[in-house]
Amino acid sequence: MSTPAPLNRIGSGRHLAGLMSGTVKAAAFWAAVAIPLAYPVLMYAGLDGVNGYLFVSLLFANALALAIGHDYNR
Repeated sequence: MSTPAPLNRIGSGRHLAGLMSGTVKAAAFWAAVAIPLAYPVLMYAGLDGVNGYLFVSLLFANALALAIGHDYNR
């Protein structure tokens, strides 16, 4: 009878980290592309109260997504 193969199919932890960082960079890149689509809607609704805070939060999220996903697919 043969012995079962080891369950080490993923490889090293570095390979897994590389795959995960690529996924995070891809998600950040596409978030940086999609987030600005909400700006005109918020500006049309007015930037007072909650909409103003949401607009500033989206600007911050967009800057963060740009920083993380800037070298995606290079």
